[in-house]
Amino acid sequence: MKDFSTALREVGLKATKSRLSVLEALAEMGGHCSADEVHQYLTGRGQAVPRGTVFKVVGDLSEQGVLMVTDAGPGRTLYEYAEEWHHHFVCRICKTIFDVPCVEGRKPCLLPDVEVPAVIEEAQIIFRGVCNECHEEQGS
Repeated sequence: MKDFSTALREVGLKATKSRLSVLEALAEMGGHCSADEVHQYLTGRGQAVPRGTVFKVVGDLSEQGVLMVTDAGPGRTLYEYAEEWHHHFVCRICKTIFDVPCVEGRKPCLLPDVEVPAVIEEAQIIFRGVCNECHEEQGS
């Protein structure tokens, strides 16, 4: 994993204490976390980062491409720090989310077959189904 200060500077952001705290928390938590979960984690570690600041930081970092937004469907936005572009599987029963490697490993990894009047920056593939554990519990 690269140094978080370097990752921030590479996209033109200052390595502030709040940004570094959020990045470290997401790396330790394993990703796929909401801003509220990050705030609770930091509070539990005794780091006084205001809730509003955490929301601003995850928004800024995802906008700059430092954080990935995990599109798991309706509901809260989930974030993760990931050095490689990847996709996600979401279990429709237990809601577990896990990473699925991208064949290309970079974005955009998929382009439409027709011309669109836009510059495509990324494509996300979300696999939905039943994880092995839920599948076994269902006995099918």
